[in-house]
Amino acid sequence: MIYISLVSHGHSSIIHEIGCINSLSDDCILVIKNNKIDDVGLLGEHAYIIDECYGLGFGHNNNIVYQYCVDNFGMLESDYFIVLNPDVLITSNVIKDLVNTMKNDDVNIAAINLFRDELKTIYDNSIRQFPSFIQFVSSFLRKSNTSIIDKSKVYTPIKIDWAAGSFLAFQAGHYRKLMGFDQSYFMYCEDIDICYRSSIIGYPVTYYPQFEAIHLAKHANRKFLSKHFMWHVCSAVRFLFSKSGYVTMKSILKK
Repeated sequence: MIYISLVSHGHSSIIHEIGCINSLSDDCILVIKNNKIDDVGLLGEHAYIIDECYGLGFGHNNNIVYQYCVDNFGMLESDYFIVLNPDVLITSNVIKDLVNTMKNDDVNIAAINLFRDELKTIYDNSIRQFPSFIQFVSSFLRKSNTSIIDKSKVYTPIKIDWAAGSFLAFQAGHYRKLMGFDQSYFMYCEDIDICYRSSIIGYPVTYYPQFEAIHLAKHANRKFLSKHFMWHVCSAVRFLFSKSGYVTMKSILKK
């Protein structure tokens, strides 16, 4: 079974436009977690709404959905748990094909090829190398980021460092092993963190370029000293310190 977690921040209108809702089959269950009061309205037969506990971070909301799927549907460790943004246009056939490929390849965490336009001519910069301090500073101040992987040069599935949380697919048991997202991140970098924690235990993200979707991203204002800018800086610092701790712990365990 495939479980899809979608966190809504007042996205009721766009939720009704994403392709996977109306095309869900018996193999997919969609759970929407409202993060603010919003009338999502009627959904399909296989869609459910968690309408409580507002104002939480991205990771915390997805962890709630994961536990909801375990408690209410008996989600098994062999099932698949997909984190999906409300502004990603995707079909359930793409999702099912991805999961079947993950099963065949024995992959526990995966990402797909996201585009920023409906003609699929503009790549979404959704796959990257783990960032360094210098790369973080450069991305904030100079709007230049050398950690971005050029998708135009990737034709076959590859292992990557991390992929954006706008779409991440997990084997449910692997998500549990990772203890889900780190809820100490309120916004930004929780996707980097969970991919990093997966990689250090031997399960890097697999990027599948053949599976495509459209990410109609509307990025929040990151002007200097804006609320989102400060959230991003705090999360970046937290990740860099955490990464240092993970590396130290891994080296100790190897001894």
